[in-house]
Amino acid sequence: MDRPSLAALLDDDREMILANLARDRSLPAAQAALEKAIDRVMYRYTEQAGSEALRDGAQYILQAMKNALPMIDAVGEARNWKREAVRPEKKGLTMGPLAVIALLAGLVLVIASVVGVMLAGRLGGALAFLKALLPAALGCAALFWAGVMAARPRRRKGKAEAEEAVRTEYLVDVEKAYHVLRGAMLLADGQLERMREDAEARDQQSREADPAGGVSGEAMELFSQLLEAACASKDEGSKESAAAIRFYLHGVGIDVIDWEPGREQWFEFLPADRPGTLRPALMSGGKLLKKGLAAR
Repeated sequence: MDRPSLAALLDDDREMILANLARDRSLPAAQAALEKAIDRVMYRYTEQAGSEALRDGAQYILQAMKNALPMIDAVGEARNWKREAVRPEKKGLTMGPLAVIALLAGLVLVIASVVGVMLAGRLGGALAFLKALLPAALGCAALFWAGVMAARPRRRKGKAEAEEAVRTEYLVDVEKAYHVLRGAMLLADGQLERMREDAEARDQQSREADPAGGVSGEAMELFSQLLEAACASKDEGSKESAAAIRFYLHGVGIDVIDWEPGREQWFEFLPADRPGTLRPALMSGGKLLKKGLAAR
């Protein structure tokens, strides 16, 4: 099976990702869509990864990629939304009912006080003026209040006064966002490839230091004898035991080699009527661990 690739897994979901981004291009929605895409890649990669180290490495890298999504530069458009304040507008004098009443009352009081002074005569003019002073003052106050009421602007019903505000909405470029994410996936693939190469180098060094894969000399001698007995026996149970031993040794990096022409250097030979393997040879990493025995 081919090795999994983060970029290839992302490309498999390309159309779906672009559709999700185009559905809502605002930054929060775009970030959520990209996070979902990363989660899908992480889930599928960890299912196909061949080693635990690669699975853990991929999860760590992709989680760091998700945390870095707010810093991805993929903004392609900005929209400014302006909310204007509802300001009162003065359109001449507005005479409400209260203003009209105050105006008429003020005029009546002022005129009445002036007429009263004129009718009182010269001798009683000073006293009459004092008596008319209160109505005159009240009339002037009523006229002033009527002017204030008429000049004051009226607010529109049902609309509250609001301050002017400007809101900027940033929209992502769908293609750019996808390509930025794919570029990050390619970088992550390179890092995972280096991790894979380092792991293989460590395994190779371990095999060279211990070709037997941790199997002791006594255990290897026992396996060799069991394989020799299985080769000499025609019993089905012996064949099954030999197959189990081969599978176990293969799991620890030891190959069980049967005799074939060209492999003479790995075997000792006994004369026999019919050639064949009497005891398989054991090898690991191209190095001979125990010679086999063959008939020819």
